[in-house]
Amino acid sequence: MGKTGRFARTGMRAGVLATGALLLTVGCSGSDGGGSGSASPSASAKDNPNLLLGFRTWLKTNDSERDDALAGHALNVSLDYRSGDRDGVVEVLTDYGPWGEAEDQVGPLAKAFTTWWDEDPAAGSAHFLGQGGKTAKKAKLYDGDKPSNLLEEFRSWSVKNSPSSERLTPHITELTIGYGAKGSGAVTVSTDYVTHKDDKTQQNVDALSEAFADWWDGDESAESVTVTSEDQGSHAERRL
Repeated sequence: MGKTGRFARTGMRAGVLATGALLLTVGCSGSDGGGSGSASPSASAKDNPNLLLGFRTWLKTNDSERDDALAGHALNVSLDYRSGDRDGVVEVLTDYGPWGEAEDQVGPLAKAFTTWWDEDPAAGSAHFLGQGGKTAKKAKLYDGDKPSNLLEEFRSWSVKNSPSSERLTPHITELTIGYGAKGSGAVTVSTDYVTHKDDKTQQNVDALSEAFADWWDGDESAESVTVTSEDQGSHAERRL
C-alpha cells in the first residue's frame, strides 16, 4: 500500500510508511485525547486518529484561551480527492454565520487549522464552510511537488493487486473520508456508473467496495466504505 502522511502513523504494515512522520494520521478514536499543555502540539494531539478530534485536541493543548474556544466551532472535517485533481481538499464545516457573517468570523479558525496541518502533502488546500455549507474562506495547506493522493494510490494498488477491479478503477470519480465528533471516519467512493445504462453496475460497485476494503487493510481510520453509482441507484457498503 502507499497510504502516506497521517495514514503512515496508525500502526499499519511497514510498507505503508512511505513518507515518515507527516501530520495526516487517520486512525479511529472516540474521544478528544490528551495533550501536554504546552504551546507546541504534543505527539498525542497530532496522532489523534480522527481529523476533527485531532484538530480540537491540538487546540486544547495550547495555553491560549482563544484556541480553546475555537475548538467548539469546528463541526466536521472531510478529506476529498477528485479524479484529475493534483491533490486533495480539506473541508471544515463550522457553525459560523449566518450568511455573510461567517467570512469575518472564520479567520482565526482557518489560521489555526493551517498551522496544525503543518504542510502535510495529503491536501493542497482547505475550504472553511459556514452555516448552510457556503465556503467562507479558503487557505493553502501544501504547495510542494509531491502531493499525496489517496484516489490515485488506490487505483495504482488495484492495478497491481486486484485484477478483477483493474478495469473498474478508472470509473472512480471521487474518494472522500469524513470525520465527525463521534470519532469514527467513513469513506465514500463515487463512480460514474449509471444504473439504468449498465446492468452490471451493482456488480461493479460491489467489486470496488471489496477491493477498497482489501487495500485499506485493517487501517482503523475509518469504520466503513460506501461505493455509489453516479445516479445513486446502486451502492455497496462494507465494514472496514
